[in-house]
Amino acid sequence: MVNEISFNCEDAWLNLFVGGEIHPVQVKTLMNPATCGTFFRDVVKVSDAAIKVRGVQWETSTNHIKYRVDIDRDGLLFRHVLQYLRNGKQTSLPDDTFTLEALICEADFFGLEKYREMLKKKLWKLTGKRQYYACYEDSD
Repeated sequence: MVNEISFNCEDAWLNLFVGGEIHPVQVKTLMNPATCGTFFRDVVKVSDAAIKVRGVQWETSTNHIKYRVDIDRDGLLFRHVLQYLRNGKQTSLPDDTFTLEALICEADFFGLEKYREMLKKKLWKLTGKRQYYACYEDSD
């Protein structure tokens, strides 16, 4: 059951459950204005009283995952997305075109426009093609 989880500080940790993989992350990483995309702005709400995260909370959990946000995306690709959320412009980008294409689609999903532009520039450098059809919105 999805509900709002309340935190009283941005240093709190929660788990992003993406494609079957658990990615522990601090709330402040998701709130970082330099890297935060539209997806996480919808998930994390900040008010004077508390920080509220749309997710799942269990009172008891056999695997110690008490606070969790479920995201139906590729867990392996999300490792790259999380690296961007943590490091911004200093993020290392993969050198293979297939992964770059897939990450452009992930950047679209998470609303990470700056990351998307970084990925597209890297793809252009590797292929020499200005137009790249990684996602349906880029195609004619």
